[in-house]
Amino acid sequence: MPTNDSLQTLNTDALSGVRSLPSNTIQVGLTSPPFYLLRRYGTSTTWPDGWEGELGHEIHPNDFVRHLLNVFDEVWRVLRDDGCLWVNLADTFNNRQGKKGTTNAPNGSDGRFAAGGRGYAESLRQQPEFFKHYVPNIGHKSEMGVPFRFHLAMTDPEFRRFIGCKEGPQWICRRTVVWAKSLVRVESQAAEGNAMPEPTRDRPSRNYEFLFLFTKQPNYYFHRTAIDVPSRSSNRDGVRANAGSVWETRCEVFSDSDSPDGLWRVNSEASPYRHVAMWPRALVRQMLLPTTRPGDAVLDPFAGSGTTGEVALELGLKAILIESSVHGREALTDRLQGLNENLLANLGHDATR
Repeated sequence: MPTNDSLQTLNTDALSGVRSLPSNTIQVGLTSPPFYLLRRYGTSTTWPDGWEGELGHEIHPNDFVRHLLNVFDEVWRVLRDDGCLWVNLADTFNNRQGKKGTTNAPNGSDGRFAAGGRGYAESLRQQPEFFKHYVPNIGHKSEMGVPFRFHLAMTDPEFRRFIGCKEGPQWICRRTVVWAKSLVRVESQAAEGNAMPEPTRDRPSRNYEFLFLFTKQPNYYFHRTAIDVPSRSSNRDGVRANAGSVWETRCEVFSDSDSPDGLWRVNSEASPYRHVAMWPRALVRQMLLPTTRPGDAVLDPFAGSGTTGEVALELGLKAILIESSVHGREALTDRLQGLNENLLANLGHDATR
């Protein structure tokens, strides 16, 4: 049940915030860091390699990955030995045209705004310098492989050294989950889900992101039955199977006879907060259910609008949220202050019965 120490927020950058926390106190780290060259939040950090700037806007994606490891090295320290870390990442396309961009859409670069709707367009336009720069030694219009670089750097000491990181923790990646925001039934060409439309005409749209599950040790806390679904391979009552590693974006977790095995349908949620990307509460719940026990502490070093904290409080967990941007802190306060007060009020009300 929530207490007055259930929610802690730190208004600082991720690296400084995690460094301030005591060791071996967190059960689950769960976060979605800024994606490389996709958004600007108007914040800056001085990194251990001497570079000063905003995470996600480094000159090269390897520099970005190195800075992520600086943060997650500290997360390793604060995690309990049986804890785990969930990280959400997606890739970025390189683009020689830089600020203008190119989509091969009928209306040129304006097509990106038309595809996302007026509200999306206005939100992007008001971000400080939100357009990306060009990385010269990567092909024009190529995906940069950022999630794969990150995976290798977290798990392979040789790749860690290759990108300029000092010796540090070696994580175990237990699963890479595909968070599918939409699926297409190829035979009928019927689409399901609600991924952001893309106007680009010379490649498939990106309708997925990655969720990496990392652990410190081979043996860790994972209560799989918390997310199991009825098995399609058995008619026996009570027989259940794991939902798998492809989660589609709808409103709830379910399984039916028409769906491929292992789809977690977790609907994307539009953010009412400008500049702040908001991931679905059901998706966060799906990650926390098998990896936490009542009263455990959850850490989000890139808390944004506070979805992790909201879900954690609803599940009877403690949450530590770190956010550096002004817009993120405003959204976080708006969402969580009232929620925490209501939970505490209900706790007090129950105690008087």
